[in-house]
Amino acid sequence: MKDELLQIFPIPLLITKYENDLSKEINYVDNLSYTEQKQNYNFKSTNSYLLELEELKNLKNFFYESLNKFTKNISQSDQRLVITQCWANKNPPGSRHHEHVHPNSILSGVFYLRQDKTLPPIQFAKSVQAAMKLDPKKYNNLNSESFILPCTAGELLLFPSDLKHSVPTNTGTQSRLSISFNTFSIDALGSENSLTHLDIRRIMNEHNWRLYYSWEHYTKRIM
Repeated sequence: MKDELLQIFPIPLLITKYENDLSKEINYVDNLSYTEQKQNYNFKSTNSYLLELEELKNLKNFFYESLNKFTKNISQSDQRLVITQCWANKNPPGSRHHEHVHPNSILSGVFYLRQDKTLPPIQFAKSVQAAMKLDPKKYNNLNSESFILPCTAGELLLFPSDLKHSVPTNTGTQSRLSISFNTFSIDALGSENSLTHLDIRRIMNEHNWRLYYSWEHYTKRIM
C-alpha cells in the first residue's frame, strides 16, 4: 500500500479575472474621497457602499458572478450571498494595512485595480498558530503559518472572512488601489434541530419589521 497524504480542512480561496478594460473604473475610484485609517496606514474611501454607484455597475455584476461560482462550486451550497458593504483602499508609498479579519461576514473579496510586482501583495496568516512545531528546511502549503499571494490588476480574490490578512509597507513609487467587500447570506443558515438556525426574515417578521427589498427586487437593483 502506498503512503497517502491527506490535507484535511483546507482553506479555499478563489481568484477570478475580469477581462474588460478597467481604465474608467480606475480613474473613478482613484478620485474618490478617502480618509487615512492611522498614520502610515492605508486610506479607505469615505463611501463604504460603492456598489450603489452606477459607475461601478459592471464590477458589481462581476463580483456577484464570482460569488456564485464560489458558493455553488466550492461551498457546494444553494444559499445566496449578498454584498453588505463595499469600499476602496488606497496604499500610497510608505503605507501598510495591519493584520485583521472581517467580522459579521461570510466571504470577503478584494479586487485589484492597480497592482503589480512593484506593489506589496496580500499576506494571509493562520488563525491558530501551532504551540510547538518542527523547523522546516523548506516552506510549503503544509508547514507554513503565513502565505503571500501575489495578484495582478483585474483579479478578484475571494476568501473566508475570518482568515487573517495584511498588506506590508508599500516600498514602491505608486499607490496600490483596490476594492474590498463583505458578504452575508440572504437565506437561513444552520438548522432548527441542531439549534444553529439563523433566519433574518423570520426574526424581522416576528418583530413586525419589514425587509426593505424582496430578494427579487434586491437582485434587480444590485445587478
